[in-house]
Amino acid sequence: QVSQNELDWFHQDSETQMKKWQQEKKENRETLKALRSTAKKHSDTNERYLKTIDDKEKQYNVCLNTFLETSNKFAHKKGKLEELIKKSQDNSQECEKRAVKAEVSVLQTWKETEIWKLKGTIAKAEGNLRVLKALS
Repeated sequence: QVSQNELDWFHQDSETQMKKWQQEKKENRETLKALRSTAKKHSDTNERYLKTIDDKEKQYNVCLNTFLETSNKFAHKKGKLEELIKKSQDNSQECEKRAVKAEVSVLQTWKETEIWKLKGTIAKAEGNLRVLKALS
């Protein structure tokens, strides 16, 4: 009879332990289900972020290529403009030199004309002096 009581207690303990394990198993399954759901949400979110990153990277590359093309065009235009400025400066300097030469030429011609007029006046004065000396 003592053994029967012990056996009954053992059965009660094992049933209690079994119910406890089954409850833990149920809780573990629910936790696992919740964790899987969370993992799925995180995985979906990660995929969305990766897609967004890829889209943004494509947009960035398009913008970068556009920028580089525009930059190259402006650099080319800048080079042409700098070349034109250099040519214009050279032409301007040459025009200034020619203008100075022309002005010098005009002044020399004016000077020669004035000298010629003065020589004519001197010659007339000398002629008048000879006439006056001859008369006197």
